[in-house]
Amino acid sequence: MKRPLLAFAVTAALGLSGAAAAHHSAAIFDFRSPVTRQGTVKSIRVINPHTHMVLTITDARGTRDWDFEGHSASNFYRAGYTRGSVKAGDTISITFAPLRDGSDGGYIVAFTTAAGTKVGFAPPP
Repeated sequence: MKRPLLAFAVTAALGLSGAAAAHHSAAIFDFRSPVTRQGTVKSIRVINPHTHMVLTITDARGTRDWDFEGHSASNFYRAGYTRGSVKAGDTISITFAPLRDGSDGGYIVAFTTAAGTKVGFAPPP
């Protein structure tokens, strides 16, 4: 009985480790071609493991909500972000690594708050 249970545990651990590695891959973002846009903050969640920000951005294709992923909460605070420095309704400038598939959004490289505070990050490895 112990061997089948051990075999199951090992198989499950190996299967989950691949999913965890894939989750933390930044391959879907193009860090070689950062883009800067202005937009209005719809929402921001500075949480672990990744911060999320939704901005309403107007470009040649119209006005849409763009979804951005960023570093962990601790990295945001170390980079100069303070709680409440970005809130819904603020107009900010954001620099991001765009999604390789051309979808609206990307990975946050830096942003400037409505008050003019710049928060910037090194790209993930």
